[in-house]
Amino acid sequence: MLNSIYINNFALFNEVSIDFEKGLNIISGETGSGKSILLNALSLLTGARINKSFLGKFGNFSRVEAQFTVNERVKKILEANEISCDDEIIISRKFSDNSSVIKVNNRPITLSVLSAISDNLFDIHGQHSQLVILNKSNYLEIIDAFNNETNILKSKISQNLKRIKDLNKDLLNIDIDPDELAREVDILKFQINEIIDFDFSNFNEKDLSMEHKKLSNLTEIINSFELIKGILDEGYSRKSLKDYVNEIYSKLTDISEFDKTVDSFVNTIADVREIINDFSREVESYIYSISIDEERLSLIEDLFTRYHNLTRKYGRDESEILDFLNKSENRLNILENIDQNREEIKAEVSNLEENNIKLATKLSSLRKNIINELEQQIVRELEEMNMKNLQFKISIESTNTVRETGFDQIDFMISTNKGQDLKSLSQVGSGGEISRFMLALKAVLAKHEKVSTILFDEIDTGISGKTADIVGNKLKKISKDRQLIVITHLPQIASKADSHYLIEKESDQFNTISSIRKLGMDDKVKEVARLISGSNLTESSLLSANELIRENTKDNHEQ
Repeated sequence: MLNSIYINNFALFNEVSIDFEKGLNIISGETGSGKSILLNALSLLTGARINKSFLGKFGNFSRVEAQFTVNERVKKILEANEISCDDEIIISRKFSDNSSVIKVNNRPITLSVLSAISDNLFDIHGQHSQLVILNKSNYLEIIDAFNNETNILKSKISQNLKRIKDLNKDLLNIDIDPDELAREVDILKFQINEIIDFDFSNFNEKDLSMEHKKLSNLTEIINSFELIKGILDEGYSRKSLKDYVNEIYSKLTDISEFDKTVDSFVNTIADVREIINDFSREVESYIYSISIDEERLSLIEDLFTRYHNLTRKYGRDESEILDFLNKSENRLNILENIDQNREEIKAEVSNLEENNIKLATKLSSLRKNIINELEQQIVRELEEMNMKNLQFKISIESTNTVRETGFDQIDFMISTNKGQDLKSLSQVGSGGEISRFMLALKAVLAKHEKVSTILFDEIDTGISGKTADIVGNKLKKISKDRQLIVITHLPQIASKADSHYLIEKESDQFNTISSIRKLGMDDKVKEVARLISGSNLTESSLLSANELIRENTKDNHEQ
């Protein structure tokens, strides 16, 4: 249920806040007052595209914000998007010339998430909805809304069709002439053998790269260590490092005979001498341990050449190369068993097609059961709306092709006058008849609707008088189970409001501003009177409005 809406700097609205009620909420106002602007603002909360003309002149950005009481379906969507909520949520869209933000409970969401949420909260029925009714391609979806099992069957058919498409693609891939087959098999075998021959288990690129670096620079390494050994042992000019350390040790030992405070120096230099001797032995051992291994160097270089050749042909790294190998082996297996695979694919396609025929047949049978009941319900609803001589049938025909929606084609056939043949609704429906048909359909669908709020715009197109009163009663009936928000210009409908809101427009020398307010009883009478007689209220129109409202209030109490 839509509890409230706040609109700021949106077209002609500067700042508007409205609290809606349960039941039948009526919105009226003079032509051009801003009813369509309110509809545009509400449409944004369904995920409708932002138009630059929506941005008002009263600030740098526009905002539309609404509070809803939510159902379990919405809670699951929010939970899936890690948004916490109780029984109410606040949806907002804020936008400027160069930015747009959508939030639920102050958490940013995407347009697709907003659409998923709004699909389970409210519907807007206006001119677009009439176009839906007149488009035969939408009729299957309308019929299927009456039983969720239809969607389960369509989902299975869709999955089968996708699998059939993939299998037919596989058939095309093995539809090869013998010479081309032989060439592809030879290429695959070469590629597979080339990858298998490379021993990935003993190839560590990082370790081998380090070893290659060492082997490539062994001459420089050996020369450097020979120089180090010379400095340590043989002397670099007159004395070696060991000679200098031994000389220091001897001098400090002599001094310690006269001054015991230098004993610590003696101990330190003794440690240094031992470290140098150990280091000298390690250097000598290292020099003897290394030798130039040209064969090993050549082997490593060959490994890298082969590896880089594989990466150039089959993938950027080991993982991609092995993935290519797996696909190539699978492809080779298919080609070497091409006849068997072809028959297996054809058999699977045939089984899927047979299964789809069974599913489509079951789907068609389900729709026929829905149609039998739906025809009676819609005729009953339309007769209640003063279409007495109406005939209505739902035509269902089967084609030879199973699509994602099955193999049914549906049309709504109608005759509004005695002796007139049934014709497609899209060909014979007037504005008033289309409005009533849409309302009848909505009245029947209300039991199956997943939304709790429905907004009707232009539902009163092409009707007046007694028919308008009947349509108003139908709206009132639907509002017992659903919150309705109805934009109307007919007094017969407006008088039935549980809550009535008036949109007004005022202008000064600088701006034109629209506003909306909830009407009390006195103002409601004046507004219904205006709808009866126009802007010049008369005593007669006020009396008629008062009587109309009183009669509808009486009817409500009696119901």
